Amino acid sequence: MKGLKNNSLGAVWEWFSKLISDKYNELEVRAIGRIVFEYLLNITSTDILINRDIRINESQIVQLHKIAKQLNQDVPVQYITGKAYFRELELEVNNNVLIPRGETEELVQLIKDDFDLIKNKNTERTVCWDIGTGSGAIAISLAKEIEAVHVVASDINETILQTARKNAVLNNVHIDFFIHDILENSPPEIQYDCIVSNPPYVRESEKAQMQKNVLDHEPHNALFVPDSNPLIYYSSIVSAAKTTLNPSGALYVEINEALGRETAELLEHNGFSSVEIRKDMHGKERFVRGRF
Repeated sequence: MKGLKNNSLGAVWEWFSKLISDKYNELEVRAIGRIVFEYLLNITSTDILINRDIRINESQIVQLHKIAKQLNQDVPVQYITGKAYFRELELEVNNNVLIPRGETEELVQLIKDDFDLIKNKNTERTVCWDIGTGSGAIAISLAKEIEAVHVVASDINETILQTARKNAVLNNVHIDFFIHDILENSPPEIQYDCIVSNPPYVRESEKAQMQKNVLDHEPHNALFVPDSNPLIYYSSIVSAAKTTLNPSGALYVEINEALGRETAELLEHNGFSSVEIRKDMHGKERFVRGRF
């Protein structure tokens, strides 16, 4: 293989890193390389540091070359390996669902921190609805991490829900999944103690600011909203929450950092109290919470 000195792990690592170094910075090269080598070769970070004489066979080197080519074409490494990580979870992902983001992990933590306030004091189980579940990351994390919660989760078609269902099984949790389009369908005739959603919120005009690996490969129907109505999903979510949240129930949404005030006002104008905008790990306005 061109540029490869020999088939030792050390040489193959340096060769693979160089193949993708024009596309990714040094930190990204190391992070992506570790993911790929563990996925394809079952090689750990420790091996890369101290077991550099391990021999890599020719077919594996060919596979690494193919993966490097995909990475250079902006295919996200998570779609190449079919795996993503979210809080305590390993999830299967594909191009029908968004790759879970680190910021969204904070949305789960916000609900956990509030749980004593939102839990249903009249029953043993507090019911939470995850709207637009995608890979199931939020729903599965809540079910895994909060013992007294019963999670239901919805998305617009069975293709998406197949991925979420599989992830629930892989992570050994029970979730009631159902097809539901928040823009088109009436809310279920069920009362919830908590509603959470990370809906599409990127404005069409913001596409130019996005990286190609997102723009070219992740599902646009889970990302974009029209500039003329950027809160379209939030309006429907708030409407559904008004009719389905129990007294003292709460709504949690991830938001466009540029629309924090507008999103908060939408909740306030619809009767929510204690509305609060919260910042993410990067200091950007990323979440809105309201009590009903």
